[in-house]
Amino acid sequence: MAKRKLTTQQKRRVSGKRQKSSLEQNRARELDDKSLLGEEQTGLVITSFGKRVLVEGEDGEKHNCAIRQHLGKLVAGDRVIWQSDMEANSGVVVSVLPRSHELSRPGFRGQTRMVAANIDFIGVVTPVVPGIHPDMIDRYLVAAQQLDIPVVIIINKVDLLQSDDEWEAVAELLEPYDEMGIELVAASCVSQEGLNDLRAIMSNKNSVFVGPSGAGKSSLINALIPDLDIRTGELSDASGLGKHTTTNSILYHLPESTPGLDDGGNLIDSPGVRQFSPMPCSLAELESMYPDFAPFLGQCKFNNCTHTIEPQCAIKAAVENGDIAYSRYQSFQRLREEFKAQIQADSN
Repeated sequence: MAKRKLTTQQKRRVSGKRQKSSLEQNRARELDDKSLLGEEQTGLVITSFGKRVLVEGEDGEKHNCAIRQHLGKLVAGDRVIWQSDMEANSGVVVSVLPRSHELSRPGFRGQTRMVAANIDFIGVVTPVVPGIHPDMIDRYLVAAQQLDIPVVIIINKVDLLQSDDEWEAVAELLEPYDEMGIELVAASCVSQEGLNDLRAIMSNKNSVFVGPSGAGKSSLINALIPDLDIRTGELSDASGLGKHTTTNSILYHLPESTPGLDDGGNLIDSPGVRQFSPMPCSLAELESMYPDFAPFLGQCKFNNCTHTIEPQCAIKAAVENGDIAYSRYQSFQRLREEFKAQIQADSN
């Protein structure tokens, strides 16, 4: 069979890619020349895009930086050591300081995709419209348990609740979390309800908002950070990218709540996902991440009970008696099946 010939347009594309790759390789070699770099200094990763990151230096200025290849993926919240590029007014990240509490999610082909680093608090944003989904909440609660990070459930768009019946329906859905002692914050960007509570919770913390697309995270962040549009424009200019061109997490500084004091903290906006999954773990570990299961664990007839078809299962009995919410039992079983399939796939 005769080989298919490239069109003129395809040849130009191939040639363009080769030239771009050659330029990037030459630039990388230049950055390895320490004589072209300034002194090492600490910095904070604001966001990442491709093989580069936007680093905030000690002077508060943003710098478009390359990443040394051995460092791997960097994300918003990473603390790094970087050097300025004397000629191009950019820089290169040469090392990453030790991380704490890095939030990740499974990516394609079993790979882990980091969302944010060095976080102290997770805000799970769930909207009353289009609707609250306990399964989504439970997945983020398990992730928070895995990281041992405090979590707050933010019930967003409560200004859309028009009647007592609608409020009662929301309260019923969230009752299991209230009984577990998880803090619930009703919030609205329209009525401003709950915003001061969130500011107090996030003060002096590195916080991350998570939740599905359409949860209203961006609107909440706009309400908490009044000059967000200006900051977004500055980030776009500093990175060389247009607005809304990145699907990665972005770190914003919260305004100081007390003039003259550094008590603002940072807020990381993570991209919405259709369905979030915590990192896979064993059945015993998953059970331990459901606090409402704790009083009944160890009471099943079989030690390796999966709480599905086994007789004399204490967890199923608790669900039937109303001691464990059926929605919580359902989310547990979904995660158990997902983790089982993932662990089996990884072992093959």
